[in-house]
Amino acid sequence: MTVPTALEARHLVKDFRGFRATNDVNLQVREGEIHAIIGPNGAGKTTLFNLLSGFLRPTSGEVALFGERIDTLPPHTIVRRGLSRSFQISSVFPSLTVRDNVLVALESPTSLPGQFWTPLSRLETLGPRADQILADVGLDGAQERLAADLSHGEKRQLEIGISLTQDPRVLLLDEPTSGMGSEGIARVIALVRQVARGRTVVLVEHNMSVVSELADRITVLQYGQVLASGRYDEVRRDPRVIEAYLGEEAHA
Repeated sequence: MTVPTALEARHLVKDFRGFRATNDVNLQVREGEIHAIIGPNGAGKTTLFNLLSGFLRPTSGEVALFGERIDTLPPHTIVRRGLSRSFQISSVFPSLTVRDNVLVALESPTSLPGQFWTPLSRLETLGPRADQILADVGLDGAQERLAADLSHGEKRQLEIGISLTQDPRVLLLDEPTSGMGSEGIARVIALVRQVARGRTVVLVEHNMSVVSELADRITVLQYGQVLASGRYDEVRRDPRVIEAYLGEEAHA
């Protein structure tokens, strides 16, 4: 049976004042898979993520979500079509509690933000959903802590929880284990596996042990172009990938 395509990039080009950051990138992410995008620094991974999520408009080419073109839409509309993302740099509200960070995200697509006269108690209608999301990402014991007081790994967990508030069908994770020790990495691996149940996940990741544990398929970028794409065991043996990125790690 053919697996439907959840997210697709078609001949994506992005130019910045004479510099071509992505060059004719084609990407197919199958529904229900965990798909990793890897490559050396400067390969175009972040630019590609920004194109997929609507934070950049392509110079040419298209992005489609479940067959519907989305590259002409603003990011908030793309989120409502079923695609959410996290960021490499922390994007939580540090002065709010963990629970309030999730409540604000849950509130955003409703009519509540524009109803400034509405009692704060109205927000509590979203409370059970916020509590469930925090439990799902392992932060149910940290609800009343300020986000500023969280560890680096816990902030990553909160960011993934915030991404889940819009109930995405496709979730993009930008460097989810960046800056973590082995314990934090193991926690995030388990979390990604959990949130991937019933949805599609695309992640940019440098840690190849994380990629090997999580990814069903991999796309390798170099100089803004797709160098190789396929299953981990296939890609890690590709001589072009070994030369460009993996090096001796491929023989480990």
